[in-house]
Amino acid sequence: MYKLILVALLALFSQASEWTIQEGVIQAHTEVFGDSDINPATTQISSQLHHDDSGLESLRGEVKLDSMSLKSDTPKRDLNMYELLNTAVHPTITFDMINVLKNDENYTIEGYLTLNGIKKKITSQAVVEQNNSELKLNGAFDILLTDFGMEPPTLLFLTVRNKIDITYTLSYTKEP
Repeated sequence: MYKLILVALLALFSQASEWTIQEGVIQAHTEVFGDSDINPATTQISSQLHHDDSGLESLRGEVKLDSMSLKSDTPKRDLNMYELLNTAVHPTITFDMINVLKNDENYTIEGYLTLNGIKKKITSQAVVEQNNSELKLNGAFDILLTDFGMEPPTLLFLTVRNKIDITYTLSYTKEP
């Protein structure tokens, strides 16, 4: 009996594909009304994904980044961004992938984004490509700062836009 259970478990686990991130970039975009664009980005991303033999629709996993790794072209502005993101209390931003749906040539990725200690379900449109031992995800979604308990900062007559556009390019390799 134990041998049968062991064989069944080995068969189950041998059918899963584990993916480790090799490189990637996550970029945010917003604007200061009447002034300029703000485009912080990071390449310091940790992530592990997996799927079974049923295909990319079974893709699940987590993407994580340290909020302090986000950098724009203005270090002084970055300090204000870290304060807004409440990095002293919530230093990590995570995305837990829970569902992947195929749409024509693209995919809809659903998951939970945790930012500023608040977890919200989001949907992203992405191009997902798999070639043997490589997996690439290129996608985008947007959020509202107010949905995550943050008020857009203002200075005199300048206000940061509430909507943040997020783009990502993530490249993975299959674990042997």
